[in-house]
Amino acid sequence: MKEHEETSWSIGARTLPGPAGASDVLRNAIVSGPVPDVEAVGRAAPKNEAEWLAAIAELDEEKRPLVRDLIEQFPVSVENDEIGGVNVCHVTPAEVDPRHENHLFSYVHGGAYILNGGEAGLLEAIVIALRAKMRVLSIDYRMPPQHPFPAGLDDVVTVYQHLLGNRPAKSMALGGSSAGGGLILAAVHKFIQLGLDLPGALYAGTPWTDLTKTGDSYYTNEGIDRLLVTYDGVLEGAARLYAGDNDLKDPLISPIYGDFHGFPPTFLVTGTRDLFLSNTARAHIALRAAGVVADLLVYEGASHGEYGSEADSPEHQQTYGELNAFLLQHLQ
Repeated sequence: MKEHEETSWSIGARTLPGPAGASDVLRNAIVSGPVPDVEAVGRAAPKNEAEWLAAIAELDEEKRPLVRDLIEQFPVSVENDEIGGVNVCHVTPAEVDPRHENHLFSYVHGGAYILNGGEAGLLEAIVIALRAKMRVLSIDYRMPPQHPFPAGLDDVVTVYQHLLGNRPAKSMALGGSSAGGGLILAAVHKFIQLGLDLPGALYAGTPWTDLTKTGDSYYTNEGIDRLLVTYDGVLEGAARLYAGDNDLKDPLISPIYGDFHGFPPTFLVTGTRDLFLSNTARAHIALRAAGVVADLLVYEGASHGEYGSEADSPEHQQTYGELNAFLLQHLQ
């Protein structure tokens, strides 16, 4: 038997009540939804490039109306642009906090490295611009299946190097959620390799720091995280699409395997039902062990990124309020 089989525990069926310690908004959203179906999600992975492209197009199209509604309902402007051949979007609130007048948040969207291209990737960028009252530059990096690693990483580096020519590094934050959180941590590894000045602060919301199935919560929260559900199937397929022929444990792909010494102050968020709870916790410990200032919020009952998706919840308000306070503390 393999070592992990010899030390595995078989745990019987359990009943999981709604999270009594979560806010009413979050708890009601959880208990009113369906029970996650691990087998269905595991079978849902596309089988070839054509199927991947069709699935990506369908899921991205579902996001676009949400983005358009935000733009129509709230005082924010959105302007497409290009930097060094990379598509970007300037997201500007009608009112910029004077304390953020000289600051810029460079945002990198999530979506398992395959989803949320273009307009579909602007949801959290808009939220951050509105909540922090600061300018946000959203980077629309290239993605698989046509553009595997290192295309997306190269795009983030290209945009960041351009920005360094126009403003001090410490006036900028770099952040994103899920794959975006993982990509910004990988990008900082690359910045250090290149000898670039580093941003003043990082935001890593439930970052995908390990694209292998390593970490307790891939197992303990399987079928409990109502958004990601399981690593098997779509997530694993997306990880392998992104990595291409490269090792999934390359620190520029799975940044948890890199050296975090010298990293900027980092703000991290996750939840107790998040499939990426271990990804986030391991990154927090690695940062702290390297002497980096690192703050971590862990929300009771929250699945992957649920603090962001439940906009009326106290968890949502606290996350972006504390993120803003963190940025004001560390940006110059």
